[in-house]
Amino acid sequence: MRNCTHNVSRLFIDGDLSRNVVDIGNREAHYLGHVLRLKRGDRVVVFNGRGEERLAAITSLARRRPELAIVADLEPLAEPRLDLILVQALVKSEAMDAIVQKSAELGVRRLYAVKTDFSVIKLDDERTARRIAHWNKVARSACEQSGRHRPTEIGVAPSLTQCLDDLPPRGIRVVCQPGSTTEFAALERGTGSVSVLVGPEGGFSASDLDTIDAAGFARVGLGPRVLRADTAAIAACTLAQSIWGDFN
Repeated sequence: MRNCTHNVSRLFIDGDLSRNVVDIGNREAHYLGHVLRLKRGDRVVVFNGRGEERLAAITSLARRRPELAIVADLEPLAEPRLDLILVQALVKSEAMDAIVQKSAELGVRRLYAVKTDFSVIKLDDERTARRIAHWNKVARSACEQSGRHRPTEIGVAPSLTQCLDDLPPRGIRVVCQPGSTTEFAALERGTGSVSVLVGPEGGFSASDLDTIDAAGFARVGLGPRVLRADTAAIAACTLAQSIWGDFN
């Protein structure tokens, strides 16, 4: 069963959904009851990013044991056919949150945050773990809103060189570079993934560009205007889905 559930709220559950009753945490119960204003008997779609998606009814939002009752199995929305990877130089928190949110909605499969020479954000090990946990929540919320089943995989790369070395070897590699006259549509994808690289607020250094060029990235432009880093990331992912993905 796929749907008549377009108007039903969706909830990501990081756990097994194979049983008839699903225990949820107090955070989820608060979200259902106080944010969405749902009550006992109301229905919600629950999904876990592992292929299980169910229609459930709220049986209790009590603090001691909030739970849902499974009503029916659902067929998850298919993942985008385009293996789209976004490599994003670290930018300020608000912009990074927007990039994570919109890239998840746009069907980005993997997102790697990486420090470049002009990145103003620096992450130690403790901050990295906290930021990844936060970004995962943002991506899950974006999936709840957009109908996507599998949240974007998010990681922080130790260096630009290692990040680019670890990308799939086949497919298109593009870096968004102001002033380039090459357009997305001029590139022939062939087979494999599409990897999109977007710089920080101050752009790439000459050293960064040497590394990027050596990794086989084509420099592409995004029109005559200079875009903010978060706008560039969203525009580039939209173009990729329009040309090679499920927007066309």
